[in-house]
Amino acid sequence: MKRTLFALGMSVLFVMTLSACGQKTAVSQKTEASKAEAQRAEVPAVQAPKPEAKEIILADFNSGKKPNNFGGDFGGWNKDPNDTTQGCKDSFTSDERYGMEGFSLQLDYDVDSPNPAYNGFWMKLGNFDATPYSKLVFYVKGDAKIGYPAKFKIELKNANGETGKYYVTQISPTWAPVEVPFSSFDGIKDFSKLTEFTIVFEDSVTRPKVGRIYLDNIGFAKD
Repeated sequence: MKRTLFALGMSVLFVMTLSACGQKTAVSQKTEASKAEAQRAEVPAVQAPKPEAKEIILADFNSGKKPNNFGGDFGGWNKDPNDTTQGCKDSFTSDERYGMEGFSLQLDYDVDSPNPAYNGFWMKLGNFDATPYSKLVFYVKGDAKIGYPAKFKIELKNANGETGKYYVTQISPTWAPVEVPFSSFDGIKDFSKLTEFTIVFEDSVTRPKVGRIYLDNIGFAKD
């Protein structure tokens, strides 16, 4: 009888020991899992890279004042400021604009001079890196009442002294988009430090010699 009771007691003790070990193991596993969760929480999540914008607008003129959207100055220029028979004047207008609000840029040009004449518009770009993009874009409209040119020249200049040239011919009495691939600019190869955008009205090609155009949303885009 004593032996039976002793054996029974040992069995109970063995079961209790196993139960305690199991509880310790479960607690230990739970603790390790909690530690692993905490470690994962401490590691910041990897953020997906933001997609590059397909278009950037340098000047939308919506404020009706200078500078452009990147702090660059702009204005009209004349070959000879002392020659009052020719010139180009820039201003803002809300009567003719692309879009539902703001202003557009109005350019009134005159190359009807007895002297060699050319003038236009300039805008500083501040060494803008346009390499993520592939083309210059803007909107243009001619004034049907006053007259507008059949074509005008645009230029992009860089910090290396290069000047890229292109003739725009998409002018009409309604707003028209203009897209000029970088490959179409003659005279410039490096678009990483652009310093200036220029419009030129030349007496040799501008007809009529007195007229008006409107510009809006000058910028860069990629295909």
